This record gives sequence, structure tokens and C-alpha cells, in this order.
Amino acid sequence: MKEYSTSEFAKAIGVSRRTLLNWEKENKIKPHSFSKNGYRIFTQNQVDEFLGIKKNKSIANNKKAEEEKVKQKNKEDQMEKIIEILERENQFLKDQLKQKDEMIKREQELRLLADKKIILLENQNISDEDEKEKSIIVTKNKSIKKWWEIWK
Repeated sequence: MKEYSTSEFAKAIGVSRRTLLNWEKENKIKPHSFSKNGYRIFTQNQVDEFLGIKKNKSIANNKKAEEEKVKQKNKEDQMEKIIEILERENQFLKDQLKQKDEMIKREQELRLLADKKIILLENQNISDEDEKEKSIIVTKNKSIKKWWEIWK
């Protein structure tokens, strides 16, 4: 089994010697053994184990990144649907407002016609009692509804 010094092991796993020593202080990694003169000794199994763990962490990080992308895409899709619904609702309200405006305009036109009819009736010599009664009702109420019901 191949043995590595601290510097060799650090190079094999892709970190600096200082990082490796810091990890040892933090109990993240331990040497396999120590030489007679106190040097740390690492093994090929440790290299393989570390690189496997690093690979697994990388896979886990990639999986998390993909999950985040999916979540973000779902949020964007939901926002697009909400925007679409709001745009349809906005158009519906605009259409309703347009209809209301048209109704108001038509009512104003009818009121104007009713007022003209009232003026004409007031200026005429009304002989028919029924006509007289209708004109009085229209004059008193000046309501387009009443006028429309009477004259239709």
C-alpha cells in the first residue's frame, strides 16, 4: 500500500499542506500513522476515501443545484400563470368598464331625448287628458325609466 507524506497527500487530494494541517486540527481528517521521527503518514486508501467523499459531496451539491433550478422554474411558471390570470381579469374589467360607459352614454342620450320631448309637450297645447297625464309624470320624475315605460 502506497504511503504519502503530508505534502504528497495534500497534493493528491487537491488542497494545500496548510489546509490539510488545519483539517487535522479540526478533526476532519487524521493521518493513518506517524513515522519514527513524528511525520504524518497517509495511505492510498485515505486518498481514495477522501476523493470518493469529495465526489459524493459534488454529486449531492449538483443534485441540490438541480433541485433549486426546478424549484425556481416552478416559481417562474406559477408567476407566469398568475400574470396571465391578472391580464385576463384586467381585460375583463376593461370590457366591463367600456360596457358601463356605453350604457351611461346611451342613458344620457335618452335623457336628452326625454328632456326634448318634455319641452315639446310643455310647449304644445295638449288636449288629450291621457297625453297631459303622461307629460306631467315625465316632467315630475324626469326619470328615463319612467319615461321609457310610459312611451314605449
